[in-house]
Amino acid sequence: MIKRTLVTIALLAVGFFVSLGYSALLPNSEFVNAQTNRRTTPTQNTQVNEVDRQFFIDAGQAGLGNIALGQLALQRSTNPQVKQFATAEIQEQTQVKNDLTRIGSRLGVTPPTTPAPKFQASLARLSQLEGDRFEQAYMDEGGVNAHLENAALFQRQAALGQNPDLVAVANRGLPTIRRHFSTASAITKYQFGQVARRYNNLPNNSGTSAPQGNIRRTEGGDSLPENNPSPTGGGTRLPLENTTPTRTNR
Repeated sequence: MIKRTLVTIALLAVGFFVSLGYSALLPNSEFVNAQTNRRTTPTQNTQVNEVDRQFFIDAGQAGLGNIALGQLALQRSTNPQVKQFATAEIQEQTQVKNDLTRIGSRLGVTPPTTPAPKFQASLARLSQLEGDRFEQAYMDEGGVNAHLENAALFQRQAALGQNPDLVAVANRGLPTIRRHFSTASAITKYQFGQVARRYNNLPNNSGTSAPQGNIRRTEGGDSLPENNPSPTGGGTRLPLENTTPTRTNR
């Protein structure tokens, strides 16, 4: 009788300890949660969605393209304001490039090594310009257009991206993008949606400037010559037909 009682107690004790071990494996267990957090943190940083993947490619290609444009501006421009802007742009894009390289090594992917075709085309065209026309074209393309595109790219990533490291890159970059866009807009007198100048219908070796209008001056440096904007925010004014009704004598 005593042995049977002792065996029963022993079985109950074994069952109790087994149940404790099993409960430690349940999702609500503090032990499991603590271990899960340590194990899943690196995994979460490697999770990406389609927005992340496209941002990784587009931001990498844009960075290379804008670095190349900035380097060209440092070689060609004699305007201190343009050179200062190009230097800041190279620094901005180099930081993004380094961030993507670091994150890419963790994700097991390699950032782009060449600019997108549109940047290559822009570089080819700007390489044919000189003097004021080059400086105007650089500030329009590398200043205004590049930051309009980057603003949309980085905003989308910050809002819809899944990878926390890439989202952090976007959030860090947006204030710089906004600041550089404001500077470029002030220099070029940019208004949203306007095409102030055209560069694809000029002679290949154009060192002379096209007829210029008012000069926009901003604090802290020289300013670029500007074409007179049209009343609708466009570039050179086109001749308009006379739409005034003709008065008929009766």
